[in-house]
Amino acid sequence: MKNSRKIKIAAIAIAALVLAAAFSAYAALRTLTSARDTNESQTSIHLKIEKGDSAKKIAAILEESKIIKSRAAFYALARFPKAAAFLFGQSSEIFCVKAGVCDLSSAMDAAQIYQELSAGREELVSVSIPEGLTISKIAQRLEKAGVCLGKDFRAAAKGREGFLFPDTYSLAPESDAKTVVQIMADNFYQKISGVPSLSAIKGDKEKLLKTVTLASIIEREYRSADEAPLIASVFTNRIKKGIGLYSCATVEYVITEVLGRPHPDIITYDDLKIQSPYNTYLNAGLPPAPICNPGLVALKAAAEPAATDFYYFQLMDEAAGRHVFTKTLSEHVQQGTIFKTKKASR
Repeated sequence: MKNSRKIKIAAIAIAALVLAAAFSAYAALRTLTSARDTNESQTSIHLKIEKGDSAKKIAAILEESKIIKSRAAFYALARFPKAAAFLFGQSSEIFCVKAGVCDLSSAMDAAQIYQELSAGREELVSVSIPEGLTISKIAQRLEKAGVCLGKDFRAAAKGREGFLFPDTYSLAPESDAKTVVQIMADNFYQKISGVPSLSAIKGDKEKLLKTVTLASIIEREYRSADEAPLIASVFTNRIKKGIGLYSCATVEYVITEVLGRPHPDIITYDDLKIQSPYNTYLNAGLPPAPICNPGLVALKAAAEPAATDFYYFQLMDEAAGRHVFTKTLSEHVQQGTIFKTKKASR
């Protein structure tokens, strides 16, 4: 009986010691993996994790960067994810490292840091695409930003001129060009869905193409947004009468995109004679396809042109980007005819 009692006492003592040791280890690990600093005194880093980087390597980087307290304690979480999950009340799946980028700070505890490390987020590049760029010019910007090769984008975007919405995009480096084109095209349809006059023709391919083609010319001609519907009215009136649009922007397109020449400062009379279906000085009506990718101002103006009896417009105040609108050829001639190009910086 005495021996049995001694054994029980010893077992209880051992259990108590084990429990105390476990509690001490738990407390120590919790302390070592808690946030190193407060929000006010935090240190932050932007970390890029390459494929194959180990938890041990990341732990060393984080300790050296003063993000964590102990690389050994941090590494232990990856070695024993189930214990770590119990320790922090998290899923064991977060205690791993995936290739990608993350922003970490010393105000985060180990579980929060691992949650970021296991997200595998791609580093995105912000690329601004202004209104009025052609596919070839968009391709140049994307290649310069490292998103995709220009030739791949041009090939993927063939036949999409006018339908790639100008916007600021966050894109992954070395993206598939077809994916980038689809993102821009999806954005186009999403944006026009918010404008009733455009949404109404979204399902009519022929009407939508004509509207976008007209909008692409308006985009290259207008400088002040309030004049876009007036310019649209001039072109609409001329189309109804079977008169050529006489848009210098279409001649610019022929020179730069069809012939591959540098952007001209002035359109000459010889330029107006260049044979091309896009030359609206030689051909009445709209060109066969858009000449650039227009924004909402031009798209809305094309769908909702102002009601006027204007047939001509002329840039009169270059600094302010203002035009004078006239009804007759004689009035237009009186204003002077100088074929200046528009938005050359694009």
